[in-house]
Amino acid sequence: MEIDQLSSELATKMDEVGPALALPVAILSLILFFQGHRRLQIVTMVIGAAIGYVMSPSILPTVEELGIALTPLQATAIICFLFGLILSASVIMSTRLLTSAFIFITFSTSIQTLNNYGFDVERSELWSGIAALAALFFTMGINRILPSIFSAIFAAYGLILAGLLATSNQVSTFEPVEVKTFIMMLPIFVFSLFMQKIDVKKLEERELAKHQPDEKTLEAQQHFLKL
Repeated sequence: MEIDQLSSELATKMDEVGPALALPVAILSLILFFQGHRRLQIVTMVIGAAIGYVMSPSILPTVEELGIALTPLQATAIICFLFGLILSASVIMSTRLLTSAFIFITFSTSIQTLNNYGFDVERSELWSGIAALAALFFTMGINRILPSIFSAIFAAYGLILAGLLATSNQVSTFEPVEVKTFIMMLPIFVFSLFMQKIDVKKLEERELAKHQPDEKTLEAQQHFLKL
């Protein structure tokens, strides 16, 4: 089954379920909206498993034709697991590929620009070392940001789908690449990045608090004189 056919059939199935599907889609989208940077892998696996469950009636006849000795329940469970694993792995792989591509384009452009101004980065050991260190820190920074960006995109898209389902509008007529879709997603995307940044700060403060003595310990230490 091709990706376009799979997407069309999935949208049709979602239309058949209707408003009842709006709540779980909204919950998963809100998890990504607020905490996607640390829950992206789990949520994408759940979404993939849900897609596998919806698509299993169409896939089960193919499993039977292959002569695999599985009960419908076992086959459905395996399909859900595989869909969840594939979607989660695809998101992680896409994140890494985007990181590599972005860094390659950025540094290639920067090196070419510096060469135009007389700085031979490739032949200079000093400039090559600086470029390597910059690439290392840049990669670490991008790897921290991209999960939040992916989560914000999925959250915006999911909330729009939840709104369509809740209002009984057809998902199959929704065009994710139209300008109006981008305009609707943009404020949700930006606000999600802001909320995830707050969550990152909370996690960092929580980690710092673990290594600091509590107030009772500090108060007890104040009663002892230095020797």
